[in-house]
Amino acid sequence: MSTDSKQAPETIVMADKIRYLCSIVTKIARADLQTRLDNHDSGITAIEHGVLRHLSSGVASMAEISRLMGVAPSTLIYVVDGLVSKRLVKRGKDPNDRRREPLSLEKKGAALFSRIPKMDISSVLVKRLEDMKETRRREFVALLDEFVQGLPGAEKLYLSAESE
Repeated sequence: MSTDSKQAPETIVMADKIRYLCSIVTKIARADLQTRLDNHDSGITAIEHGVLRHLSSGVASMAEISRLMGVAPSTLIYVVDGLVSKRLVKRGKDPNDRRREPLSLEKKGAALFSRIPKMDISSVLVKRLEDMKETRRREFVALLDEFVQGLPGAEKLYLSAESE
């Protein structure tokens, strides 16, 4: 038996645990973001904030936002409709493709997005990181970054901290 086949079951267990832990972090991070949005009287949901974030980074197509957020286009239509009705986002017209409606931030949407801090000291994520030793924090982030960048397709989904 090769060493690869001996390690495969352990690696499968580890991969399953990573998937489970990531789902926990995602749920907690989403709830944390919603709390921050509510505390700033934003009047928007976490998913609406995600759309504003991508539009503020220059992403303009519904398909691209859908792919980056991992949200079905059919779901995103309702989210964008809500943002349009709140006058935070506007739909444009593509002269070359009548089916395409590029999205852009309205001034009100850009102002709202800019006044909500990306992260603040009250975040449960910040607090948890603060509980860790600085060297462990840096190591954790570096390992997570390395792991994510090594995943197939990550380059299409992963926005570097500089672009965020």
